[in-house]
Amino acid sequence: MPSLKRVHIVAAFVLLGVAAFLYSVIVSYQFLLGTGVAIASFVVALFTYYGGTNRKTATRATIVVTLIYGAFTLQFPIAVIAACLVYLTAWLTGSDSPLDAPDTRVFPVESTATSESDRSE
Repeated sequence: MPSLKRVHIVAAFVLLGVAAFLYSVIVSYQFLLGTGVAIASFVVALFTYYGGTNRKTATRATIVVTLIYGAFTLQFPIAVIAACLVYLTAWLTGSDSPLDAPDTRVFPVESTATSESDRSE
């Protein structure tokens, strides 16, 4: 069972997708654009629900969302280039980078445990 925080993030993405779809259909009359944003938001929600909020999941979700959005807005070649840039950026800033860069974190992890020095005081 995923954590409560992850469920809240998923619910926010689902609501964003539904709101974007309804807005695009009712207000701006752009069915394809709203459908693309809604599906992309649902994909991010699925990735977050099953994969968590780690770096690999965020990178995969960004690439898939970029490609879905490009397909629905008829800008697929540009979306492929953008997805490649996301992949290369993730690779260059990751732990297996050829530039010896430290691994970056999308969502920093904060420790709630007390250290040994805090307990002795």
